[in-house]
Amino acid sequence: MTVFMVRGIFFSLLFLISLAQAANTIAISAVGDIMMGTTYPSNALPANDGKGLFDPALPWLKAAHIRFGNFEGTFFDGPPQADGKSTGPNRFAFRTPTRMVSVLKDAGFNVMSLANNHVKDFGAAGVRSTKETLAKAGIQYSSKSGEVARFKVRETEIALIATDFYKAPRSIVDYADTISEIKNLKGNNELVIVSAHAGREGTGAEYIRRGMELFLGEKRGDSIDFAHEAIDAGADVIIMHGPHVPRGLELYKNRIIVYSLGNFMTGKGISLAGYAAVAPLVRIEIHPSGEFASGQIVPFVQKRDPQRIEVDQSRRGIILIKKLSLQEFPDSSLEIKDDGILSVQQ
Repeated sequence: MTVFMVRGIFFSLLFLISLAQAANTIAISAVGDIMMGTTYPSNALPANDGKGLFDPALPWLKAAHIRFGNFEGTFFDGPPQADGKSTGPNRFAFRTPTRMVSVLKDAGFNVMSLANNHVKDFGAAGVRSTKETLAKAGIQYSSKSGEVARFKVRETEIALIATDFYKAPRSIVDYADTISEIKNLKGNNELVIVSAHAGREGTGAEYIRRGMELFLGEKRGDSIDFAHEAIDAGADVIIMHGPHVPRGLELYKNRIIVYSLGNFMTGKGISLAGYAAVAPLVRIEIHPSGEFASGQIVPFVQKRDPQRIEVDQSRRGIILIKKLSLQEFPDSSLEIKDDGILSVQQ
C-alpha cells in the first residue's frame, strides 16, 4: 500500500500504485458538478482563466482509466439565445468561455456528463458549442441526445451514458427506454456506467427521500428505485449528482451506487453554505465482471477568494458519506473506513 501525505493528513492510496500493477481491475475517478466560472450576466471567472484549479486532485484524477465529471453549463462565447433559459429570480445561466476547456484537459478528465438542467442555458447553439469544444479537447461526453462514451481497458469494453430527470429519452423519471438501452449495451458485452442527474435540492437534500423526489414542483426521480432497476438491467456502476450536496453510497448486487457527489468546482455566486462546500472525489476499482473491488473517498472542500479546492483536513465528506450510508443502507455490504477507503465487508 502506498501512503500519500497532503498537509499533514495521510491517505492510504491503494490506487496510486501503478495501474499496470492493478492488472485485473478498472479504475474510475468521479467528481460531481463542475462550473468553473461564467461570463453571464457579468464576468465571474477565476483568476488566470482557472489554470491549475484542479491541481490538488491531480494524483487521484490521473491515476484512473475513466475520469468523470458533470459539466454544469455551457462552453459558449456567443450572446444569449432566444431558445435559451429565460431570465428571472433564481434562474441561473452559466456561460464558460470555450478557451477554459483547457483546464479540464490539463486535469486529465476524459468524459463529461451533459445531461443536466444547465446544458441548454444558451439554447441549441450553446449545446452545439459545448459538444464541439469538448470533442476538440479530446474529452468524450454523453447527453440526452444519445452519445455513448466508450472506453477499452485491456480487453474490457466499457460504455458510459448520461441521464437526467427530464422527459425521455434517457430519463430517470419515465425510464423504460433508459432501462432498454442499458440492456442493449449489456447485450454487446460491455460494462455499463450510468450517470444520473437526480434528486431534490435545498435544506436536507443530503438525505434521500424514498419514492419520487420533488423540487419546486418538479419531479426529480426516485433515485433508489431507478438505480436498482438499472443494475437489474445490467448497469455496473451508477454515479449520481444533482442535489449539490453529497449523499450516501450503496452496494447492490455487488455493484456500487454513488447517490450524489455534490459540487466539486463551482464559481462565484454559487453558495458554499453547509454541505455545499463539501466536494468529494470518489475513486472506484471494479473487476472486469463489473463487480465492485475497492475504492476511496478523497475529501476535498471548496474555498473562495480565491476560488479553489483543498484537501479537507476535517474529512467532512468522508464523515458525512459514511454516516448517510450506514443510516440509509444498513443492509449494504460496503465498508467505509475513517480514512475513506471503501471495501466489501467480509
